[in-house]
Amino acid sequence: MQCPGQDNRYWDGEAVFETPCPHCGNVLEFFKDDSQRSCKQCGNRVLNPRIDFGCAAYCSHAEQCLGSMPPKLLAEQKNLFKDKLSIAVRKQLLGKEELYKKATSRTEIAEQLCKDEQRGDMAAVLAATLLLDCNNPTALLEALKADAGMIKAIVKLLENKGNTSDTEQASADIFYDACLLADIKSDPQKHTQVSCKTLSGQKVFSQ
Repeated sequence: MQCPGQDNRYWDGEAVFETPCPHCGNVLEFFKDDSQRSCKQCGNRVLNPRIDFGCAAYCSHAEQCLGSMPPKLLAEQKNLFKDKLSIAVRKQLLGKEELYKKATSRTEIAEQLCKDEQRGDMAAVLAATLLLDCNNPTALLEALKADAGMIKAIVKLLENKGNTSDTEQASADIFYDACLLADIKSDPQKHTQVSCKTLSGQKVFSQ
């Protein structure tokens, strides 16, 4: 299935455009659906400046669309969706500084736990930690054009619904630990007898 955003049936007169190479200034010609081009003058690979690669963080077609992109560049682009979501959450929690600080603390902890555990759906977990204190998270995600599958995974975490796969269970455990550890960080005296669900979370708690 072709990415809807790159379907040439909906292209207009700006389907082909030129832009200077950021490395040497040589003029590069891009088609609208090109994710990148190699500069013939300096050899550097240049990303299409008119494509928002934030979809790569949640779209099931991202690998097909951006598979030739170097892993380092693709990883950088995947952060775009998280950044946009963080901004949206910041706007909704304007004037509620403590809630926003707690949200960012949860997200930082969750990201580290996902990396340490090397399992779970990191994109869904990070989004859920940001959205925990927000009103109508589904509407916020839809406004950011998140994929329906992504929204479902996030809502499942937020509503603590039953898990049907190892990945879902791992995500739920990491989400639980991130919320718990963020609470402990903000008020250590409230949580003296707790138990994290992941080995990585237990290590953080024991430090």
